[in-house]
Amino acid sequence: MWTPTKNQKFGVVTYNFHHDGIRQSLHLDIGETVQILEESNGWYRGFSTRNRNVRGIFPSSYIHLRPFRIDNEGISPHEGGRQSAPHWLYETVTPVEDGVVQEVASILWEWGQIWKDLYVVLGTPQGNQELWDALRKAMMDLADWRKQLVMGTLTSDQIAQLKLKITRRIDWGNRKLGLDLVPRIEGEMVDPDRMSVVELHQVHVQSAETSKGHSSSTGTLGKKREKRKILSHHLFFCMRAFSYHLGEDTEIFFSLYDAKQSRFISERFLVKLSKEGFSNYIDCINSNCTVFTDLGSADLDSELYIVTQVIRIGRMMFSESGKKTSVQNFRRPYGVALFKLTSSLLKGSDGEVELSGKLFSSDEKDFWQLHELILKKQSNKYSILSNTSYGLVVSVKVLHGELEQATKENPLLLKNVCITKKLGFSDVIMPGDVRNDLYITLSHGEFERGGKSTGKNIEVSVHALDYEGQPIECIYSGTGHDGTTEFSSMVMYHNNSPRWSERLKIAIPIDKFSGAHLRLEFRHCSTREKGEKKMFGFSFVRLMDDEAGTTLRDGAHELCVYKCDDRSKLSNPEEYITMPFITREAVECIYSLPFQRSTKEVMVINTLLCSTKLTQNVDLLSLLRWRSAPDGIGETLSRVSRVDGAETVKFLQDVLDALFAMFSTEDGNSTQHSGHVFQALVSIFSLLEDSKFEHFKPVMDAYITGHFAAALVYKGLISCVRHLSDLCPQTDKQDPILRCFRSLEYIFKFIIQSRLLFARATGGQNEDSFRIDVECLFKSCATMLSVQASNILQTQVTLLENIHGASDQLARVMTAEEVVAHVSSLLNALPQDLPRELGKAKLKAIKNAINSTLFEDDEGRGLLLETVCSCLRLHLDSRLELSLCAEILSDILILTHKHTFRFPHNKLPPSLHMGVETVMLSLADVVIQVILSLDTSAPNADSLVPGLTNLTQFLSAMKSKFVPTHAAMLLGSLGPSSSNVEILTLSGTFVACLMGVFQLMNEKHYARLWEFHSNHGTHNLRHLLHSVIILLADLVKTAVFPPDWFVMRMVTNHTILTAMQEIAQPLILSFLKQGNFDNQLWSTYLNLAVGFLTQPCLQLEQFSQQKRHKVLERYNDMRVLMGFQILSMWHNLDEHRLHFIPGMVGPFLEVTLVPEPELRKATLPIFFDMMQAEQQAKGNFKQVETELIDKLDILISENKGDDEYRQLFNTMEHLSAVLLERVRSDDPVWRDSGTAFINSVTRLLERLLDYRNVMQGDENCDKRMSCTVNLLNFYKNEINRQEMYVRYIYKLHDLHLPVGNYTEAAFTLQLHAAQLSWSNRMLHADHLYPAQTETQRKEQIYRQIVNYFDKGKCWEEGIPLLEELAVQYKLHIFDYKKLSEVLKQQAEFYEKILKGGRYDNEYFRVGFYGFGLPLFVRNKVFIYRGLEYEQITAFTQRITNEFPQAKLLSHNTPPDDAIRSSDSQYIQICAVKPVAAPKPEFDGGEVDERILKYYMVNHIKHFTYDRPTYRGQPDKENEVKNLWIERITYVTESELPGILKWFEVVEQRVEQLSPPQYACETVHKNNSHIRQMINHYRVNQQDNIQPFTMRLQGTIDAAVNGGIAKYQEAFFGSEYLLINPEFTEHVTKLKGLISEQTMILEVALELHGKIAPAANQPLHKRLIEVFEGLRTKVRKMCSTPQSQRSSSSLQSTPHTHRRADSDPAQEFRRIGSIINSPLPPLPSDKKEMSGGPSSSTSGNSSLRSSQASSLYGHFQAASHDDDLYAKPQEWEESLSAFRDTRPRSALITDSRGSSPKSLTRSLNNDYIIVPPARLSDERQRWRHSSRPPSPRRVTQDSLNTSWSDSHGSHESLPPLPPRGGEKTSRSVSLGGEDDQPPPVLPKRMGKKCTSPAMFGSDLLLSESDSGVSNGFLPTTPDTPPLVSPRNHRTPPPPPIPPKTSSTPLTPVTPTSGAGEESGGDRTLLSTQDYLQVSPHSSLDDLTPTTPTNHIVYEVDTTRHSLADNYSVPPRLQPPPSTHP
Repeated sequence: MWTPTKNQKFGVVTYNFHHDGIRQSLHLDIGETVQILEESNGWYRGFSTRNRNVRGIFPSSYIHLRPFRIDNEGISPHEGGRQSAPHWLYETVTPVEDGVVQEVASILWEWGQIWKDLYVVLGTPQGNQELWDALRKAMMDLADWRKQLVMGTLTSDQIAQLKLKITRRIDWGNRKLGLDLVPRIEGEMVDPDRMSVVELHQVHVQSAETSKGHSSSTGTLGKKREKRKILSHHLFFCMRAFSYHLGEDTEIFFSLYDAKQSRFISERFLVKLSKEGFSNYIDCINSNCTVFTDLGSADLDSELYIVTQVIRIGRMMFSESGKKTSVQNFRRPYGVALFKLTSSLLKGSDGEVELSGKLFSSDEKDFWQLHELILKKQSNKYSILSNTSYGLVVSVKVLHGELEQATKENPLLLKNVCITKKLGFSDVIMPGDVRNDLYITLSHGEFERGGKSTGKNIEVSVHALDYEGQPIECIYSGTGHDGTTEFSSMVMYHNNSPRWSERLKIAIPIDKFSGAHLRLEFRHCSTREKGEKKMFGFSFVRLMDDEAGTTLRDGAHELCVYKCDDRSKLSNPEEYITMPFITREAVECIYSLPFQRSTKEVMVINTLLCSTKLTQNVDLLSLLRWRSAPDGIGETLSRVSRVDGAETVKFLQDVLDALFAMFSTEDGNSTQHSGHVFQALVSIFSLLEDSKFEHFKPVMDAYITGHFAAALVYKGLISCVRHLSDLCPQTDKQDPILRCFRSLEYIFKFIIQSRLLFARATGGQNEDSFRIDVECLFKSCATMLSVQASNILQTQVTLLENIHGASDQLARVMTAEEVVAHVSSLLNALPQDLPRELGKAKLKAIKNAINSTLFEDDEGRGLLLETVCSCLRLHLDSRLELSLCAEILSDILILTHKHTFRFPHNKLPPSLHMGVETVMLSLADVVIQVILSLDTSAPNADSLVPGLTNLTQFLSAMKSKFVPTHAAMLLGSLGPSSSNVEILTLSGTFVACLMGVFQLMNEKHYARLWEFHSNHGTHNLRHLLHSVIILLADLVKTAVFPPDWFVMRMVTNHTILTAMQEIAQPLILSFLKQGNFDNQLWSTYLNLAVGFLTQPCLQLEQFSQQKRHKVLERYNDMRVLMGFQILSMWHNLDEHRLHFIPGMVGPFLEVTLVPEPELRKATLPIFFDMMQAEQQAKGNFKQVETELIDKLDILISENKGDDEYRQLFNTMEHLSAVLLERVRSDDPVWRDSGTAFINSVTRLLERLLDYRNVMQGDENCDKRMSCTVNLLNFYKNEINRQEMYVRYIYKLHDLHLPVGNYTEAAFTLQLHAAQLSWSNRMLHADHLYPAQTETQRKEQIYRQIVNYFDKGKCWEEGIPLLEELAVQYKLHIFDYKKLSEVLKQQAEFYEKILKGGRYDNEYFRVGFYGFGLPLFVRNKVFIYRGLEYEQITAFTQRITNEFPQAKLLSHNTPPDDAIRSSDSQYIQICAVKPVAAPKPEFDGGEVDERILKYYMVNHIKHFTYDRPTYRGQPDKENEVKNLWIERITYVTESELPGILKWFEVVEQRVEQLSPPQYACETVHKNNSHIRQMINHYRVNQQDNIQPFTMRLQGTIDAAVNGGIAKYQEAFFGSEYLLINPEFTEHVTKLKGLISEQTMILEVALELHGKIAPAANQPLHKRLIEVFEGLRTKVRKMCSTPQSQRSSSSLQSTPHTHRRADSDPAQEFRRIGSIINSPLPPLPSDKKEMSGGPSSSTSGNSSLRSSQASSLYGHFQAASHDDDLYAKPQEWEESLSAFRDTRPRSALITDSRGSSPKSLTRSLNNDYIIVPPARLSDERQRWRHSSRPPSPRRVTQDSLNTSWSDSHGSHESLPPLPPRGGEKTSRSVSLGGEDDQPPPVLPKRMGKKCTSPAMFGSDLLLSESDSGVSNGFLPTTPDTPPLVSPRNHRTPPPPPIPPKTSSTPLTPVTPTSGAGEESGGDRTLLSTQDYLQVSPHSSLDDLTPTTPTNHIVYEVDTTRHSLADNYSVPPRLQPPPSTHP
């Protein structure tokens, strides 16, 4: 049994749980968190916090329980006790753990998803490897840091630092990833529900600043501390290595040196090394480390160096061997090193930095200044000490802040490290600092030689002695070691004027300092061994002047040197201590001395005292000892101001005691010195404002509370302040008064403390007197403030800025009301017209009052708010000091919210309620005006929300009407340097303040606000509502806050939602009644509601699930709430709804596009209301319909809407039901029109959504075109919206131009032109055209269309337009100049038709199947017109790129229902052939072939595709017996080309061609080709005869595949007709055609023999011999009279045997269309080829083959390329047996002049041309140029003699007749129409032929590019061919598939764009012809033929070759037969 859990509510998944076999199991992943609802026997029931809507069960053992807390337990948002949802959906279970730990877990989950997405796109243009690596590192760091927090092993300080690092890293990552900003205070996330909107805004501002600056995220509360200037810095130092080996004990001194000031600034740090070296000496771990403390900012900005001085201790003369040990050790100079501390190291380095350097040495006399010589680079005075190692290595690290804090932050680094202090005090003197250090520097001395020839070796020993002569251990030569009683200086060898510059610290205890002195003893050190140090004199220094009580002054002191050679004489200091010790004093001495002074000898020292207990200032001592000399008090007080501040604060307590003792008498009366004492006190108080002494304020406060005892001084202090206030307007000396007012805080601290002491002592006497004194003081100040005088302006400002110090103290002894009254009196005393400085000071005084304790008191707060709000309103109205006003208002709202937060929103105490009301009534309206004026002043505002055009226009008008412009005033208030950013920032602050006011207001406040403004008139309330709505609309539309301030935006939206619900009340009550209805006000409100609902930050569907859950948990879906608010307001409108039609159609439509089902269902009925309202008022709903369609188009184009909406609108279930129900009782016409309207909109939305899905991306260009055409047709045909129709015409036009679809662009513009007439009606201007007449616009469009047709080479389409323009110019406009231009252009078009080369575009059938495809192509078939030069390979690649998810079907059979209904995407592609429409105008006369060719591939609606099939078992020996052809005819909805490059197939017909029927078609085509060639060569006998020869050879000698024998075997047997009697007619017809072929061949051979050159006569004879045999067979087979002719007729002249009807032209008219084609030249000898007539060649192509074959020898094995296109399975099956014997590929010459290529099988076994590895340069130029190759080049290429030689050999070999048994390899085919040779059946398919193959007769296709009348190139050798090789194509393969015994050539998809249909540019050859071409022939061997008449001949059966079934490249496809 399941029981609810109580203590088990929250847990973490510890194992993956995926068990589909368990019913209702919940899938869980490790690390997920779950909320547990119930438990039962080891199982839990609950849900994952990632998806609260899915519940399930899971084992309890998989869950680790965590502590938790429950928020809003059991609360449901539904009223009435009825819950529509479980309570657990609304209660929040939160783990009880550290907030940062929770945040890290949430962040890692969110970042993890993004990180995976980033990984997916790595390596793509969208990839970002750097971001991916950085995010990975950040996630690893966060996981590690979270682990450290969870383990709980860190100290509190370490935890704080780690949290700081974590939050900084999170903020960094969020900013990098564009995620939301996390508002923080002290690194912790804030709870927006517990703070004011204003405070939340401040936290966001500070968090954004800290996040961008990579600083600690301390938030608002840490703002002041962050901005406080760091005054103290410290330098950690450590000596790491010393590689110099001296062999003696060594002392190394380190000190900081300021190179700018040329002085040392720190003590010396000492490291001692033994003679064994550095590594052996260290006895404690930190003896070589120190911290140089108390460095100021100025020190860091200076040039700092670490100066290192190395002193050796040993023998006088240095020896590196060190073998002898010295009895006497001397301190001798060795070397100096310098380390520069760069600014980057001092200010920017976070870790330790290692420095290394070398030692330098110099003469001993310069050792004291060696560091300066090194800095000055005086290298002649020093040298580097030789050392092969690294020298001296140190490390440093800069620490900032107080030393105590630095120690906490670096506990391990600074543990037990000694301190090296700064010389002198630091920039900040701390109150607790106790220091008593005297620094003595042994500078230099002058000593006598003493009768010696050399100088002395002088050593100075320093002793510290007390007054009794006892030594004191207080001498420190360097820090890091204990103090000593004696110090010995360095010894300078043989130098009587030595300079040491050694600095010592003398730290004598304060109690011994008064009688202590220093004695300096001088000795000569002998260099002899065992020599003693001989003393020869001494000096001494007294440290304190006993009479004056001051210490030895700082600076240089020249000491007397007294002679003494026995130290014992100095044992009693009394004998010499009274002697003068300074030379200046000794000169004045007139009495005898115990010791003789050496007048020529002196010793110079420098002293510096750093003491907090001793002073050198006489004036300060006189003040402290004022009682001993009362007569000098006045002079003493006058000198107090001159005392150094550092000296004063050191003795602060004693000084204050002395001053207050002098201030008044014992009974409290003033003295004669009270005024001077007051000035001295003020000067001391002023010291505390200095940053150097600000740390002494706590000392002052401690003195006031703990030591101050003057209970009677308060009255005198008040009198002094009042006296100065009264004196202020009367004097020009304002400095004393300024200092007094600046010190008001401490003056009143003493006043109040004195008053408290007095009251405590007297029991509260004289209370009234005190209040009167205070009142008089404030009156005096108010009087002073009321005076307007420039000389006291600064004093007035100072008083206002510091009055808060007095008021805070007064609040201790007076009520808050009294203090507020006094402060208000000061503020109200100021005049209205204030100088800017005084106005700013007044606002600062208000700000200080708000943040004082006065605002905490309820009564005081109420009075203060009245005064403050009135002052603020005055400034806001004047737009003065807006920034300061915003700060004050922010403070008011933040503090008020903190007080109100403790109470329920509707149960505030009266004082708080009144406070909120005061702020609301005083400031709400003026703040709104300020924000609006700021908005109009701030440029570059963000764009408005799309779709709210009406609201946008209204806002612009309303701002100018209701909002006064204060741009100049604003700039003045913000200062001259105000920037746009400052204005926007200020605007954001005021917006937060307004939201803060709304947040504080409850229903009663809103009602009071409306009542207050309505009392002043309805217009006042209307103005307020207008202003509020305008402002809220601006906030909704414009980005006031940055996009990543998500929390701030959500809180603001929630506040706006509440405000709008309250604003609705006065709208309904005051502005809805008939007389008071305000359309404008209601319209703006509804538009605002729509803008709020549709703003991007509320679209929850775009959020992550976790973020969406947080929003719903805290605010619910605000869109739904606002949607129902809109519905409520709409229903209240009732009869006024007509006012909002059509204005609100667009906004309401935008609401329905929000993907929230409940909102949509609730909003859709509004449209019915609109339709009904308009129907009742006007009898129709045309406006609603029009506006709805327009807005729907605009919104969808702006990427609004989705598939759910389309489905919702498509079904229209609830709306249709409501519509039908509501209109059932009304007019049936209204019902029908409404239903039709809904259906129309549904279809429109489908098209619009399709268009939206493909709006972006280059790969979607074709899709955009299709969607645009769908919309274009919809607007024209279904709803007749001409303006929308024209708009999409130009959208389609703009899509065509970038991709070069000029023809389609022209047809598109024709749609617009068709809408115009030749009239003078004026048309309005738009973004495309100016205002002009209809004729002018149509003329302009026509010109553009003609230009596009010219670029697209569709001149035939442009000519009618030019003719129409000519008529207008000639008969209507009478503009002959334009007429001449048009006629010239028309003539140019005619010339281009005859001369210009055009490419025949190919056509492809594309089928789209599957429901995964877009709706506009789903399960539809289209015919595509390929791009120029686009073959099926490139076309397929383009289509697959456009549909990357689609799969390419591998067959061309119709797909089954499974594919059509699949959710996937499938595409089927194959080539089709165009079927030209009949052209009656060309009948009855001869028409140039170049004219006809255009219509063969243009204006096409019918396309065919042939697919071979077998009925029964295929005969392996003779496939033609049961080979059937399935011919599919496709009919498109429009002709191609058109406005698109593709159109949908609207009709599809299928017919079956029987084997004999197809054989008849094949033979007929071949006969036509031969007739065409006969006709051509009769006229053009000089042309190259090779194509003619090859055609005859291929037809007559078809021995390889059997030729006619296969037909005879298949169809002419008696048993065939018995079995298939229905084919009798076709068999008879076939016999007639074969018989006819013999007659045609007879005529052809006769002509061939006449025109063949001598070199071809042997071949001609061979053809005659074979033909005789063939004719005999045919005669026997057909038994026709014509076949009985004797063969001798072949040798006679052709005229004697011609029949009456044998004229080719006449016969062709009777039989069918004959299309001329250029023929390849027949190669002869070299001379003829190079210079004879036959060398003139056209660009037509020849074919290459590895063998000569018959008509049926056309199948060669395909290569092993992967299938690229659809492969018919039926061909694959039928031909699979042939794949073992055929060669893998056949080399083919490209019809456009390229080198031999490989005929390769593609995906569907279509044969394509595989380009060679590399083309020659010249051939490459042919490929990309319309200019054909030169005759010489052509001739040379045509003479290639072998496959391998085809690219380079120029040898010409004439054709030879075949010998017996020789395999003929030369065969040339002539390109022509439907190249199908006669069906000569060979004996064996795989047997190679010994004679030339038989060619079809349909290959004669004339070229229109030659430019001559007969269509052929001239034969002169100097005339280059005019036809580009690329314009020619070779025939496709013949119709018979190979036998199963050989390798099959799989049938492929037919390719569109055959030669006849593609503009006549090229000729197509069949695959058979490819295989028949000689390897020695090339494209250059073809010569154009004479044009003949083209007569369309209709036959019962459509004539298509089987080659149409192959996906041969389009330029190689055969043309279709021309039938209707």
